[in-house]
Amino acid sequence: MSRITRRRRVRCKLPCEIVQSRRRHARGRIVTLSEGGLAVVTTLHFDQGDPIRIVINPDGRKPIKVSAIVWNERTPAASDRSSSLRRLGCVISEPPASFMALLDQLAPASEPPRLERVPLAPPKPRDLEAESCEADLPRPRELEPPPKPEPEESLPYFRVRMKQIGGPRTRILTVRARSASHAETLATDELAKVCKDADGWGVLHIAKLASSGR
Repeated sequence: MSRITRRRRVRCKLPCEIVQSRRRHARGRIVTLSEGGLAVVTTLHFDQGDPIRIVINPDGRKPIKVSAIVWNERTPAASDRSSSLRRLGCVISEPPASFMALLDQLAPASEPPRLERVPLAPPKPRDLEAESCEADLPRPRELEPPPKPEPEESLPYFRVRMKQIGGPRTRILTVRARSASHAETLATDELAKVCKDADGWGVLHIAKLASSGR
């Protein structure tokens, strides 16, 4: 079963300018960089699919010019609802060499992926008296049957948006799944049935749909 290769992604705070015309530039801040795009915080509004030109101004380096497509727009998590700031998720089909060099500086390719540490719950104290009593009880001869899997008809719908890495093609797949990660796996399997280059696609967005379906 084919799987999508995880791409490097790094959080950052890089000043930038959004080019509106030759004489009009709006200030912004790059908050994430990845091999397939970036996220920028700005006061400007864009619709999905709008082209956008950005000049990144990293410290100690020459400005980096990139052309991208706006994929989504939402309010930054750290801002309140009344704030005019917007967080734009942008896709870069063909990132320039200077952009990749900046990503290499911030997130070297040889650096292992960061794993999130999940705290483990402390073990419960053992009841030695109860264990000694239960030791004399007869064990059941047959194991209980495993729980029945949840019927597919009751699973929610997920809409998975996928994009060809380094190319302009996109696909939207709708699947029934138990979770977003399960939906990603199913969408990848479906894509592998119709595309020979399924390994060259990445997931851009996964959204859970209403119970009414598609």
